[in-house]
Amino acid sequence: MDKSQPATKEELKKEVKAIKTELKKDISTVKADVKDLKSDIKVVRGDILKVEERTENLEEGQVRIESKIDRVQNTLDALVGCIDDLRIENAVGTHQTRELHIKVLSLEKRVKQLESSK
Repeated sequence: MDKSQPATKEELKKEVKAIKTELKKDISTVKADVKDLKSDIKVVRGDILKVEERTENLEEGQVRIESKIDRVQNTLDALVGCIDDLRIENAVGTHQTRELHIKVLSLEKRVKQLESSK
């Protein structure tokens, strides 16, 4: 048939039928793709829920660790305070011991002088 002539009804029907068949194939492909996308979305949602749960667990663990760290810091602060008190007491005791030693030496000299003068 010459292309310059208009198409016959039969030719148009054949074309329409071919286009219809092609559209049906495309629609079924799109439906399959949509189905695949829906299943992928379900999987992604499940993964997101798992990640959120893990994140919550991590946050709870972080809170527990922070409370333990606070307790350790408080214990260390108390221990450092006791050690500082012991250092101060040690310094005072050393100073007092020196003073007493000097007094004892002085008293020994006086006792020797008294004993030698008798």
